[in-house]
Amino acid sequence: MKLNIFSSTRQIKEYYRQNKNANSLLDPVLHISDFLDRVCLLNTHKASSYETLLLMQEACKKSKDLESKLGISTEFFAFLKNNEYLFSFFKELALEKRSICDLKNNDYYAAYNEHLDILEEVFQNYLSLLDRANLHDELSLVKNYSLNLDFLDEYESIKYDLQGFLSRFEEELFVQISQYKDFILCFRTSAFNLEYLSNLDFLRKLSLNENCYYEFNIKTHTIVKQEKIPQTKISVKLRAFEIRTLQVSFVMDEISNFIRAGLKPENIVVITPDECFCNTLRLWDKNNVLNFASGISIKESFFYQKLKALYDSANLESFEFNKSLDYFENKESVFDYHNTLLHYFKLDFNTFKARFNEKCEVDFFEDLVKVFLLNEKKELIVLIEKELYFIKDLLKNQTLTLKELLELFFIQISSLTLSDVGGGKVTVMGLLESRGLSFDGVIMVDFNDDIIPKRSINELFLNNDIRKQAGLISYERRENLQRFYYESLMTRAKKVSISYVENEQSCKSRFLDELDFEFEEDNKISPQAYLDALKLDYEEKKPNLEPLKAPILRHNIFATPLSFSRLNLFLKQKRTYYYRYILNLLEPRALEEQKSAKNLGIFIHKILELYYQQNKNFFDEDEFMFLLHKQAKIAKISELDVEILKLKFARFAKVENERFSQGYRVEKTEFEIKPPKKYKLKNGFSVDLIGTIDRIDNLNNNRLILDYKSGKIEDNSYQLAFYKLLIGKNCAAKFYDLNDFKIKNGKNTKDVLELEELLEELVLQSKEEIEFENTKDEYCPYKLLYKKELK
Repeated sequence: MKLNIFSSTRQIKEYYRQNKNANSLLDPVLHISDFLDRVCLLNTHKASSYETLLLMQEACKKSKDLESKLGISTEFFAFLKNNEYLFSFFKELALEKRSICDLKNNDYYAAYNEHLDILEEVFQNYLSLLDRANLHDELSLVKNYSLNLDFLDEYESIKYDLQGFLSRFEEELFVQISQYKDFILCFRTSAFNLEYLSNLDFLRKLSLNENCYYEFNIKTHTIVKQEKIPQTKISVKLRAFEIRTLQVSFVMDEISNFIRAGLKPENIVVITPDECFCNTLRLWDKNNVLNFASGISIKESFFYQKLKALYDSANLESFEFNKSLDYFENKESVFDYHNTLLHYFKLDFNTFKARFNEKCEVDFFEDLVKVFLLNEKKELIVLIEKELYFIKDLLKNQTLTLKELLELFFIQISSLTLSDVGGGKVTVMGLLESRGLSFDGVIMVDFNDDIIPKRSINELFLNNDIRKQAGLISYERRENLQRFYYESLMTRAKKVSISYVENEQSCKSRFLDELDFEFEEDNKISPQAYLDALKLDYEEKKPNLEPLKAPILRHNIFATPLSFSRLNLFLKQKRTYYYRYILNLLEPRALEEQKSAKNLGIFIHKILELYYQQNKNFFDEDEFMFLLHKQAKIAKISELDVEILKLKFARFAKVENERFSQGYRVEKTEFEIKPPKKYKLKNGFSVDLIGTIDRIDNLNNNRLILDYKSGKIEDNSYQLAFYKLLIGKNCAAKFYDLNDFKIKNGKNTKDVLELEELLEELVLQSKEEIEFENTKDEYCPYKLLYKKELK
């Protein structure tokens, strides 16, 4: 019995598909990673990914200079976000059987010996921690394994279809295995990998040719099979797009062209070098043409989004949960992103928050996760239950808060995908998934220089010169491997079409100039046609965007008691008045940020009212600041705004105490006129007036009406005269400017006589038609309704 080893799960699926009709038992198949796990025998347990992360963080903590010299934080959450760099660096060195000393002896890295010493210390700390915990991973496996001969004895020979490079570890392992079994290495040569293959120790003495398929027996050092790969140089269609999304239309059009040319849809592939573009393709695949090999990210599931909504909200120190049971219906609700998600998903935030920074018990975490698994697909439940198994094992030896455990959990599950059940026949996959496969029709998108070739994160520690000197895979070889993958797909295909984005930010990949194909720029179809193709399922609608004319009608402003705010709005913003007071339309509810300025003004009025309820003739700055901090937390005022207010009110305190020393005392604050006051005009008409006065001071039984202004004081204002009609004509009235803390009359402020004339004029106007138009629309909340400026 022969064991077949493949580099990708897609190759394994293809192997079974091709042999499903064979009238015989199939030879067993393994993925290369599964094979390595079985053939390498150790006396320790394999560490879970959770355990490796925590042990690496502990190893980093033991190195005092890691953060100060290399900028790698050992703080739990910062480390988790950047751990990939360390693991990738150590993994490459381990698999290539190189040590950090190999880098230190390199002249190119002489200036960084201190940095390398730190990394060496971290690595040795990590290996010691693994050993102490009786665990191993792929970093320690390289040094400590022995062959599992019982496993090897199950097979007569082993055949490995190589798609890429062999690490030094794999090379030595295969030679070691070949001492017991025939080990057949299958590979294809091209101009992009021939130099690398020829330098492998067991292939060094052979004279390999380009564009050939080989099967080489490592045990006997003989070529078992050699075939020339036919080189049919087809013409490759190229198409540039200024807008990335238009590539969707290109993909659909090319699929249609390929099928009309006789290709079967199951033999067509769409290659997405940037797999984020799959989301765009999925969005427009309304006819269910595509099948996504990468599946659907678990992040799109309600399970993930609910758990993440709880975590993100609890992790914000400034977040305040809105406990309203009718959050969406309540007219007073101020929508923000986190509260909206929590209420939409109907999540128990308070219970979660109470446990967030506490030690997490395994039972609580399991119950929490399983609640969100209700009504989810079986596939997702199986994946998460597997993760729960590792977490249960982890918590036997680790103490973590719920916050820490969830951060680990999200890192582990964020890359999980669910099967694309019910997809079409045309396959969409990334480049690595296509290794070793062949298709009659190949469509490649995003063939741009910022995406192809794909860069390696190892550049953080090792540049190209160092890699060459240390005997590591160079960037040129990594890029050549990608060229080889693209070339292999294209040479096996009957039809190939490539698209890329070309605009001020993007240009085509240099690979197009390096691949030996005939490229044909295709501009037969206009960009507008591709754009129109995205609209096929929609009936075109042309909304009427002509602005509405100002309404003209009779209106009696005195039909209900008149406040100054309503009067002022009628005088200056008649159309706004029309929507708010005649049609009674509510203003659109703003997001939190849009209401911050308004809320701050309300807060200032409120805190002054609270203070002067207890203190009528002195201003205690310390007492006021204590009240300020207390109320700021309740009102959710930002820390920055609080600090600004503290500076302002320090000046306010001096002004106030100076006034109190002159004999003033605060008589009333936020004084509301109830019931409405009837005021008789000279023409004999009576009007009902209402209002709320910010503050009334008293000096020797003489009243002074004060109106706080945190913004600009309006010119030609009737406000002070209006308040005099409410309180008494003989009262003085001033504006209290809270910016410079001066008491002012305002510019061209109207007196009582002018206000009376205005009211008499409005009585006459109430019998005539009025055009309700604004002089300025900039701040009208209803502007979208009548301007129709949909931007």
